[in-house]
Amino acid sequence: MFLRLVRHSFLRRKRRKAVLLAAVALGTSAAAALADIALDIGDKMSRELNSFGANLVVLPAGGGAPVVVGGEDVAALRLPSYLDAAGLPAVRENFWKNNILGFAPVLDVPARLTRGGPDAGGGRAVLLRGTWIERQVPGADPPLTTGVRGLNPYWSIEGRWPAEPGGDGAGASGPAGPFEGVVGSGLAAALGLRPGQRLEIQVAGRPADLLVTGILRGGAEEDGAILLPIETAWRLSGLGGRLSRIFVRALTTPESAVYERLGASPKDLPPAEFERWTCTPFPSSIAYELERALPGSEARVIRRVADSEGSILRRISGLMAVIAILAVFGSALAVTSALSTSVLERRSEIGLLKAMGAGNPRVVGLFLAEATLYGVAGGLLGAGAGALMARFISSSVFGSPVVIRPLAVPLAIAVALLITVAGFVVPARRILRFRPSEVLRGL
Repeated sequence: MFLRLVRHSFLRRKRRKAVLLAAVALGTSAAAALADIALDIGDKMSRELNSFGANLVVLPAGGGAPVVVGGEDVAALRLPSYLDAAGLPAVRENFWKNNILGFAPVLDVPARLTRGGPDAGGGRAVLLRGTWIERQVPGADPPLTTGVRGLNPYWSIEGRWPAEPGGDGAGASGPAGPFEGVVGSGLAAALGLRPGQRLEIQVAGRPADLLVTGILRGGAEEDGAILLPIETAWRLSGLGGRLSRIFVRALTTPESAVYERLGASPKDLPPAEFERWTCTPFPSSIAYELERALPGSEARVIRRVADSEGSILRRISGLMAVIAILAVFGSALAVTSALSTSVLERRSEIGLLKAMGAGNPRVVGLFLAEATLYGVAGGLLGAGAGALMARFISSSVFGSPVVIRPLAVPLAIAVALLITVAGFVVPARRILRFRPSEVLRGL
């Protein structure tokens, strides 16, 4: 009998039921769409934030540590230490190889201008920065084309990039000449340089001519340096196969505050926590694997980039959570209004049920069963609409559709049930206050 009453009630007043179902479905679809995006936003946002540049840097072990004597940092007085370029493939041959989006080796070479541009500059000290401009990493699986152009897509250049030699980048071979490079915008402005002009430089006491192929605008220290292929830097400096550092761009998860509170030494973690830390792509855990893959190295997180990414992701996730909560709250209010109206319209039916011996739990259960049916139906509709909405938003913002997770459907149904149950609280209290004698008096 109870099921028959529920079925008949569900089939009557179809227009009002459609309004109620639409309210549940709309609130659920908004929450489901934001949930679908939130479950997939980490990787997409990390790729979009790739324009921030490298978020990890690999240095020679101890090469970046300060040496304080008498309160002064005298690290610059020690002999420079280098990484071996032969170990470059190991950047991708580690546990997190699929998370390494790009990298660029760097060799910094001090030089001196013997003849500058139109605004002189003779005798001025300059920094030559040898690096990969853009090349395919040989033997990489999956294939990877990387270099400073890919790591820094916001860089702009007037002119062209210098030509790069073939090969794997691990030897000291380079172009026979002339040497080519791009000059940072700050240095170019100071010397009055333009693309196509030549510079006479001296590196380690040896003279060389350099053709300026372009003017680079990067907004950081590269604006005061000269960038050239790393093979050129090796030939000019005589430091074949050596690297000052390796900049790495990795797909990461924002650092957990739990591990940050535990301190900077992951090896001090309990075994279970250490395993969980190493299996999560935190910036620090990827840096740890890079150190293991490159003996004699020290990998560091570039906090300015990593912290900015984490802050942006947390704010966007928080904003989506607030919007989802507001959507659910608004939908619950609409459901409350629709159910309250339905209860008022059916007060004579409620009074008759109570007069025939149905207790408050049975009458409330009848309406709650109807609300549950609306919740399940609205959840299924909302899950489908939310998936379409999420794919549209993701395609518009990120240029690729979101991946709908299997968890999305039960999550949408759960949200819909939450909406209907929350919206049923006020009508249920009204049902409890109805007395059969008062309701049936005028019938």
